[in-house]
Amino acid sequence: MAFDTTERPSWPPIHQTTLRPSRSLMVCITCQCFQHQADGEGATHPACELHQASLPQGHHLNHRCHQWLPRLELKLGWCPEAS
Repeated sequence: MAFDTTERPSWPPIHQTTLRPSRSLMVCITCQCFQHQADGEGATHPACELHQASLPQGHHLNHRCHQWLPRLELKLGWCPEAS
């Protein structure tokens, strides 16, 4: 199995007014668009695919934007092709 080792360009930081505090389960880490982005040294950073921006460290745990989407595996299950 081969891994993609090509470096993707680093995304800019997300604009501060895009994220808002959330005290519910609807936070960035539970969003369908949440992902981790690796830098050139191999360290991972939280990022948003929808906004194509990196998230400040820790904000993915207690913030969200108005475009939050539920994760598909919660709707379809972990292996929908098996059914």
